[in-house]
Amino acid sequence: MRSLIFTGIAAALFAFSSAPTFAAEIAAAPNGVKLTKYIIGVADLDKSYAFYHALGIELAGNKKDLGKPAPLADMIRNLVDVPTGTKFRNAMLTIPGADFALEMTEFSDITLHAGRPRMTDPGASLLILIVRDAGAALAAAKKAGAEVVTLGGAPLGVGANNANKAVFVKDPDSFYVELLQPATLPVTTAPAGSNIIGARFATVVADAEKAAQFYRDKFGLEAKVDDWITSGNMLKVVGMADGQRRNATVSVPGSSLTWSFFEFKTSGSTSYKLRIPDPGAPAIGFQVRDLTAAATTMKTNGGSVITVGSGLKTPDGGSVAFTRDPNGVLVEIAQTGK
Repeated sequence: MRSLIFTGIAAALFAFSSAPTFAAEIAAAPNGVKLTKYIIGVADLDKSYAFYHALGIELAGNKKDLGKPAPLADMIRNLVDVPTGTKFRNAMLTIPGADFALEMTEFSDITLHAGRPRMTDPGASLLILIVRDAGAALAAAKKAGAEVVTLGGAPLGVGANNANKAVFVKDPDSFYVELLQPATLPVTTAPAGSNIIGARFATVVADAEKAAQFYRDKFGLEAKVDDWITSGNMLKVVGMADGQRRNATVSVPGSSLTWSFFEFKTSGSTSYKLRIPDPGAPAIGFQVRDLTAAATTMKTNGGSVITVGSGLKTPDGGSVAFTRDPNGVLVEIAQTGK
């Protein structure tokens, strides 16, 4: 396996060894602070929440119900760039053992274009749920209406010596969910009775290595790129009888949470670039030290800023903006108040 592992700080130090004029860049902390959210746009919040609730995921905080759609205030309309009269509601969910939030968003009274990408299409996304028992998790998902993607319809052995068990399913909006049972269960903060004990997420991109390098070089995240897989259960688990697959991961230094990028070589792939309000649109929440610098980084490297005015102030004195990164991924970048 070939790995590409180093931080933005290390890269800057290397540059300094041959170019002392970069001293100011070395002294500056990387802009990436924390991966905070996995966001999915849904067509029917009640239906989508029922699916994830059946898997063991609950509403965050003390919230008891999902509420009703309401017209968006101008500030929020500008954040996501939708027309006057658009209605909205969302739900923040807590995944047992995970250190990020799952947010579901529902837009209405606006023309929507639902996207249902295949697992191999750039623009698809994946929520990876770490479970104690993949078979039990699959049974719960199927009972809640999931479509099984994995060839054979049951968990397969994956990883070193096929010691882990994994199965892929689709939720009501065709978002992909992996149910992963590790050979050795990790230490978790999840309740003892919870089958889910952790989570992470992934997005499908056209070039996994390029995607990882962008966040390594521009935001200081650690990056790792694996070799291509051309056969075996790692293909079958995502529903592929043949083709090629490779993964890259990034993480904020010191954090155990990883964001994976999947890349596939197979026939007939189609790229999806859904808008924020479209059902099937995924986004990643990313906390930064400097939102203005982050937005500029997105724009100058082939991405874009969606938020009107490039950023909105938040009640805590911080700011937030929706962007699309150079890989086509929607990213909500946020800077907390001082």
